[in-house]
Amino acid sequence: MSRSLLFISILCGACAIASVAFVAGQSVLTQHTRLANQQKTTSLKFQLHADFVRLVLSRLGVWLLPFITWEQRRRLSRMLARAGIAKLDYAQIFACQVLFALLAFVLVGGYCMLGVTVSSNTPRDVLSVVAIAAVTATVVWWTPIFWLRKRYQARLILIERHLPFFLDVVGLGLDAGQNLQTALQLACDHLHEGPLKVEWLRTLSDIRTGSKRSDALRQLAERIELTVLRQLISALIQGESLGLGMAHVIEVYAVQQRAQRLMRAEKLALQAPIKMLFPLALFIFPCTFLVLGFPVFIQIFGLQR
Repeated sequence: MSRSLLFISILCGACAIASVAFVAGQSVLTQHTRLANQQKTTSLKFQLHADFVRLVLSRLGVWLLPFITWEQRRRLSRMLARAGIAKLDYAQIFACQVLFALLAFVLVGGYCMLGVTVSSNTPRDVLSVVAIAAVTATVVWWTPIFWLRKRYQARLILIERHLPFFLDVVGLGLDAGQNLQTALQLACDHLHEGPLKVEWLRTLSDIRTGSKRSDALRQLAERIELTVLRQLISALIQGESLGLGMAHVIEVYAVQQRAQRLMRAEKLALQAPIKMLFPLALFIFPCTFLVLGFPVFIQIFGLQR
C-alpha cells in the first residue's frame, strides 16, 4: 500500500514538473516574441541573453543537422514562415525541441529516481521511472511546435481583423485612379502594425525587386493559408490576366469580410451561454446550494441552540 502511494505521489510530482516547465517555457517564448514583434527598446542585458540563446541554438542545430530529415526541415520552415518568425530557422527549432526533451527527461527522471531510491530500487520501479520520464519528454518535445501553431492562429485572427479596413483603403485608392500596386502601398501606409501589413509589405518588396506580381501574390497565399485571402488573390491574378477592373472586386470582398466578421461575432455570442454552463455547474451552483441549504439542514436536524 505504501509503495503504491509513493508511486502515485511520484507520478503527480512528475506531472507537476512537466506542467510547470511547459507553462514557463511557453510564457518565456511568448514574451520574447511579443517584444521582438513590437520592436520595443530593450535593455542591453536582454539583447545579450537573446543573442546568446540564438548562438547556442545555432551551434547545437549545426550538430543536429544530420538527424533532421528533409520532411522535418520542410515542415518546420513552413511553420516558421506561417508564424512570421525570421530570426529562427528549422535547425534552431529542432535544437530547442531536443533541449526541452532532455531537460524534462533529466528533471523528471531525477525526481522520480530520488523517490524510488528512498523506498526501494527494484527493476520494476526503475522501468516505471524511465517510462514516466520518457512520456514527459515526449510531451515537452512538442512544446515548440504547439507554440508555433498558436502563434500562427493568433496571426490569422489579426489578419482577419484588419483585412476589411485594408480592402476599403485599397478600393478607395483604385476608385481614385491609382493602379493596384500604388493602392496596396497606400493601404499599407495607413494600416496598423501587424502581420497583414508585414506580409503585404514583403509582397510589394518582392514585386519591386523584379518578381512577377502573380508570383509574389501566390507566395503570399502560401504564407497565409486563409481562405478569403486565397480567393482574393486568385481574383486579383485572374483580373490582371484578363484586364478587368479591380475596384469592384475589392469592394465586394470588403463587404463580404465585414458580413463574415459580424456573423463570427454573433456565433461567439451564441456560444457564450454554453461555455458558461461548466463553470456555473462546478463553482457557482454548489456554493449557492450550500448557502441556501445550510439553514435548512440546521433546522431539520435540530442543531440550532
